Amino acid sequence: MKNKYLSIFFAISIVALGQLFFAHHASAANPQAFITWKAKNYVPSFFSGKILPGSNTPVLASLEIIENNKIANLSNIKIYWYLNNKLFDRGIGLQSIEIRTPQILGGGLMNIRAQVPDYPGESISKDVGIPIVPPSVVLDAPYAENKLSILSAEIHAWPYFFGVQDISYLKFGWKLNGKDINTLEDPQRLIVNINKDAAPGSILSIASTITNPNGYFESGDAKKSLTYSIKCSLFF
Repeated sequence: MKNKYLSIFFAISIVALGQLFFAHHASAANPQAFITWKAKNYVPSFFSGKILPGSNTPVLASLEIIENNKIANLSNIKIYWYLNNKLFDRGIGLQSIEIRTPQILGGGLMNIRAQVPDYPGESISKDVGIPIVPPSVVLDAPYAENKLSILSAEIHAWPYFFGVQDISYLKFGWKLNGKDINTLEDPQRLIVNINKDAAPGSILSIASTITNPNGYFESGDAKKSLTYSIKCSLFF
């Protein structure tokens, strides 16, 4: 009886392994399409996330097809590209295109689709939605719980997703407790020096606005409040 069960178990195992083998090879044989994209706008050099496009941003999109664990050769196959369901371009071996996002205020979504109707064995279509975001500003004040316990505070303004390649094209503006600060040696950095006259618990209100003079209403702003944890007053 024991040998009988072992024989049944062995037979079932062979069948199961055979099914997995054929399923794997059938899956590997099916072509899989992928669209990758890269936006060409500004983020700080330390940013490691996906760079998102803003208004009127160049975006490079590329198509790859994987079949049998290999990259397919599309050099002799006609590829059609669609932008928001409208034909954008077509050509033999046209695996990459560069487009610009529309000029819009705020955010939105742009759809890109690649079609390969004459791919051997089947027609292939792949689309991807690309978010469009407004530019943003992040204020970096590295003080625990936003409390100041030193006599000099340094705040950086970091721009994200602006339609420039270099930060020098951007214009920085600062306000300290509601007053404009215009005489900064480094416009991206605000330094506040502190002496000992103000009461502990006083609030330091900081605001920064960054604009792209050549962009389509491109601007972003951020605010931050810091609290004096020592008796001090400020000058800059």
